[in-house]
Amino acid sequence: MKFKQFPVITKKIIFYILIAVFLLCSLVFAISYISFNHQFREQYDASIREIAEAASDFLNPDDFAKYRENPVPDEKYNTVLENLQTLVDNFDLNVIYVSAVEPPEYTHIFYYYDPVNKHGKWSPYPLGYEEEYYEESYNRTTRLVYEKGEHLVRHTIKSRSGSHITAQIPVYDSNGKIVALLGAQKNIQEFVNARARFVQFVIITVLITALFFVVLFAGYFNLRFIKPIVQITDETNRFASSSEKPNNNLLSVKNRDELGVLANSVYQMEGIVSTNIETLNRMTTETAEALASAIDAKDKYTRGHSARVADYSRSIARKAGKSESECRSIYLSALLHDVGKIGVPNSIINKNGKLTEEEFKVIKTHPDMGVQILVNITQIPNICDGAHYHHERYDGKGYPEGLSGEDIPEIGRLIAVADAYDAMTSNRSYRGTLTQEHVRKEIENGIGTQFDPEFAKIMLELIDDDKDYTMREVE
Repeated sequence: MKFKQFPVITKKIIFYILIAVFLLCSLVFAISYISFNHQFREQYDASIREIAEAASDFLNPDDFAKYRENPVPDEKYNTVLENLQTLVDNFDLNVIYVSAVEPPEYTHIFYYYDPVNKHGKWSPYPLGYEEEYYEESYNRTTRLVYEKGEHLVRHTIKSRSGSHITAQIPVYDSNGKIVALLGAQKNIQEFVNARARFVQFVIITVLITALFFVVLFAGYFNLRFIKPIVQITDETNRFASSSEKPNNNLLSVKNRDELGVLANSVYQMEGIVSTNIETLNRMTTETAEALASAIDAKDKYTRGHSARVADYSRSIARKAGKSESECRSIYLSALLHDVGKIGVPNSIINKNGKLTEEEFKVIKTHPDMGVQILVNITQIPNICDGAHYHHERYDGKGYPEGLSGEDIPEIGRLIAVADAYDAMTSNRSYRGTLTQEHVRKEIENGIGTQFDPEFAKIMLELIDDDKDYTMREVE
């Protein structure tokens, strides 16, 4: 199913799940990143601090005053420098140095080792080298070590000389006086790269996890909740628009929760409503049939005429593709198409001879009388039209309005064919039932003049299907 085809509520749930999963994954990412960063920082910080402390054990701080007065390396100095060089090589340090600071003007170098100058562009500093150093942040941290005895670890990420970590610790002489500071610097590009790989891994994991949970929860919610809700909604809309019998699809909602109870309640409600509608329809039909029988009873030659016209009209409507609801309305309208004859005197209706012009004018008033009788019935669509227009002709020569073609309401055109057919297949005071061939010929000749072509052709099909000529008045 495409995303556009999902119900609105499903789209909203997917959206909320996306937000929830994103927030959850973001929280997990943040916690993981902080934990990862903190763990590695602690390891690197402890490592570089231990290296710096180990290097300080090689020093002879009591000789520093001598080296400041006479900066000439002796045997002891060279031994310490060799030990520091070995330490740098073993632990792959960038640089190690021991210096005294005279803030804020210069730094006095005791020891400095940068293996083959591979981590910078500067020449190694000799013993006694003094350099003015004006970098404020450097001086600030250096003073904390040299003046206050603090142990510091600094992280430098993506600097000109790369990413590294530097430990600075104070160096004490035998009197407990700080006479220098020792600095050890190590490359942490491996850590920076590992952190970048970790970030990539977490982002990809978050995206895959989010997609997985969105699909999982969206599918679950759609199957568990949305599908039953849509089934119930579709069924109530279908039932409300058609009032047909309950759809057994609601029985497929197997939820053991409120949705299952709701589906079952809707199904039972539809059953009750459907039964009530059937009862009401049956009462309506029986009432209409009783009224039609009363009408037909006025004329001894037309008993059963209304019922037969109603049956023929319904058959034409079904072949024309009308819905069952439309067929029922057409049936009831045809059943009462002659209701206006209630207002016509019996003497005219049952006259054996030919009607006078005045009497025929009275007969022609029954469509208008039918409308007056049926106009207040509003629950059966177009019921008045059957009574009012069933004597109109397709060529415009009928009555009472003299309408032609499709200006005549469809139900009037349909019932006109059924009414004419029954008139020809029933006994009259002046003749008996016409033969089926004769009736067929009359219907065929009336196509486009007396009858609507569509409904007349359907009537011809019904005649052709009636091999035993059962569609007629039976004595």
